[in-house]
Amino acid sequence: METNALTLSDNDPAVIEALDAEKQLFDFYGLQAKDHYIFLPEQGIRVRVSEIGTGEPLVIVPGNTGDVFPLASLLAQLKGRRIIAINRPGGGLSEGMDHNSVDIRRFAVKTLETVLSAFKLANIDIVAHSMGAHWSLWLAIDSPQYVRSLTLLGNPGNVMQGRPPLLIRMISKPPLNKLFLLLLLRSDKEKALRSLRSVGHSNETLNRLPGALVDCYYYFRQLSHYRISIMSLMENAAPKIDEQQLKNVRQPVLFILGTKDTFASVETGGRIAAAFPDCEFQIIPGAGHLPWLENPEECGSLIKNFLAKN
Repeated sequence: METNALTLSDNDPAVIEALDAEKQLFDFYGLQAKDHYIFLPEQGIRVRVSEIGTGEPLVIVPGNTGDVFPLASLLAQLKGRRIIAINRPGGGLSEGMDHNSVDIRRFAVKTLETVLSAFKLANIDIVAHSMGAHWSLWLAIDSPQYVRSLTLLGNPGNVMQGRPPLLIRMISKPPLNKLFLLLLLRSDKEKALRSLRSVGHSNETLNRLPGALVDCYYYFRQLSHYRISIMSLMENAAPKIDEQQLKNVRQPVLFILGTKDTFASVETGGRIAAAFPDCEFQIIPGAGHLPWLENPEECGSLIKNFLAKN
């Protein structure tokens, strides 16, 4: 079968460094992960799934390029659940691909369906961030039998009046995106977190993050498939989810938004929340697009309370 898969070798020094950085980060937060690899037959690629803890299943769908590691501090607050964290294709040591080769909505829904079916999961609680939240909204609309509830962290991708900041939009516009990514990949470790400033996180927040998280951001960007995967994902941007589509989300929703999130203001977030038939809207003061970075305890508490009610 001919595929556009971008594979990774276990013996690649870049893969080894990324794995080591992730393990150190998970160790820092007391997390032990078991890896699973789920095959997507249409694309001929493997998706890496990180299973953490025991208890009732809780599915995590990350944002950005699809890496689970940025969520480590939040996952540490969700102990008591069996975390099924999906490293989306091209991220988190899942195999990469040219996203321009697929219908992105169909691909997103099929990917999540395939992973959930492999774990024999349906009617499941999902916690998702940014692009991962966009994918999860599509799943809730197109295949509602898989989704019991949705927690959306940060503005969920291209939804209603929400819009990515300039730095993110640059990655989606050829040929400038090639130059931008080249500069990003050449950055040293000290600048590994600078993209987080553009999405609302302060130097104070970034300076108190563990060094292992900095290492993860740096080493995962050195992987051979990173450039094509992220560039094509941004070029084949997720079509906007409008207000009418949000009205078709019948599952209960928790929407957590930081007041410094550069993808959407609090006012825009309120309009997005109001479009859902059943949505609890929570604000994290001073937080950026990854609201748990400022306050993992509050985000974790909000999620646990929401799940207990649904």
